[in-house]
Amino acid sequence: MSSKKDHESMENLERCYKIVQQSSSKGGISAIDVGSKLGMHRATVHRHLNSLELMGKVERKQGLWVATTGEQTIKPLEKEIVIELPMPKNKWFEVGRLQIHANYMKSIGFSEVAKMDETMIEKFNETRTIKIRGKNVDDIDLEKLGNLIQKASEKSSGFSLNRFIKGLKFPQEYKKSSEESKKD
Repeated sequence: MSSKKDHESMENLERCYKIVQQSSSKGGISAIDVGSKLGMHRATVHRHLNSLELMGKVERKQGLWVATTGEQTIKPLEKEIVIELPMPKNKWFEVGRLQIHANYMKSIGFSEVAKMDETMIEKFNETRTIKIRGKNVDDIDLEKLGNLIQKASEKSSGFSLNRFIKGLKFPQEYKKSSEESKKD
């Protein structure tokens, strides 16, 4: 049954392509007109046209679909490469201390303070992450990649969590309760 469905889908793709091809000499055809000629739902027509576009057989020009000229190839899909650099050795202690503080603040009911701590950790982790997005990320220049890694390493090493940690203060409610317990 699957091969029958695949065969029908290929036939519909071919029919869609032929209609676009015939209309190209007249400046193209809208997806709605393709759907009405084929008796297909708009979503189905768009799916077929997008598939044909990925194959390099058709393209959209000013809202109208036309057959492409020249070699028909499959267009590369956009990719993303994410590189997460290791944590600098001089930051392990600071990040750990900040995470312990966040956990403690959560445990005593100060989730807003914990959320600030966790946001700071996330911001630091962003400095250690390199994201490269595009259609030809496999062809990225290694020298350019090396420069990106070096800049991210410098940025993450220079990120001062310590300044933030020194400024950590306990909420007033906690100070009051700890002072009262010291009196008892």
